[in-house]
Amino acid sequence: MRTGERSAAPDRGSIALRRTVSEYRATAEEQAARVREEIEAALVQARGTREAIEQRIADQLHAPPVSPTPAPRRKRATRRASRK
Repeated sequence: MRTGERSAAPDRGSIALRRTVSEYRATAEEQAARVREEIEAALVQARGTREAIEQRIADQLHAPPVSPTPAPRRKRATRRASRK
């Protein structure tokens, strides 16, 4: 649409233009509300994950130290077995 056509249209008044703008605003507000809900849900999930991580760290810090399992010892080959 060219600029001349836009201003020349007799059926387009300011009321019709305001309705269009208000429709855009309503759509934008709905989208903003959806985005806010998604952000809030993500924040709730992130808080839960953070609390779980902090709890796991606290549990590991206060847990008694676990002694490492000693490596299994190999049986030595006896001299008798190697002479045969």
